[in-house]
Amino acid sequence: MLVIFDCDGVLVETETIGAQVLCDCLAPLGVHVSVKEVFALFRGKSISVCVQQVAALIADIEPYCSWPEVEREDFAVDFWSKVQIETLRAFENGVAPIPEVESLLQYLQNAHIPFCVASNGKHEKMQLSLGQAGLAKYFPQYRFSATDVAEGKPAPDLFLLAAKTMGVAPSECVVIEDSPSGARAARLAGMKLYGYCPEQTDKHTREQLLAEGATLISRMHELQHKL
Repeated sequence: MLVIFDCDGVLVETETIGAQVLCDCLAPLGVHVSVKEVFALFRGKSISVCVQQVAALIADIEPYCSWPEVEREDFAVDFWSKVQIETLRAFENGVAPIPEVESLLQYLQNAHIPFCVASNGKHEKMQLSLGQAGLAKYFPQYRFSATDVAEGKPAPDLFLLAAKTMGVAPSECVVIEDSPSGARAARLAGMKLYGYCPEQTDKHTREQLLAEGATLISRMHELQHKL
């Protein structure tokens, strides 16, 4: 067995911080969205998809609507790079681990069950967020980023790379995800899937995770009785 964790929202409490940073960065462009809307548009998506989403958001806004599509795309790439820088700065103020996840990692270690992290985020982002949350020590080597593969989630490439690298068949892998995009990647990879849905998770996300075949859990402690 191999347990594959997503990072943001599964190991570390970073998603709300990142969503607020994106809201703050979009506002000067004339794009006013809520944290909830950011989750719906960007949560769990690869960098390339997020860039496309930004380009689409500014397409109807002056002065960007008059730009050719390629110029909006170039602008969105630069914009997303700045968002990532601001997000990392926000993480430096402190990132908390997901409740009960450290005890789960300790359980896996004691049971000699291998595990790793596979995220659409860059390696630098994982290093900072895991370090801030005190979890980097549990992932000294096996960290996989969408930058390591041709396509990030929802494509299965990232999870398949993790399985291949660690020498475990996809059918023997268990994925813990909180986003529909990551859940789809796990399903396409042929892996068993648990969807982490704490009480504040919205109904739509729950329904999407279920549609991808996830078994829902509301607390990380539940996994100790399932793995």
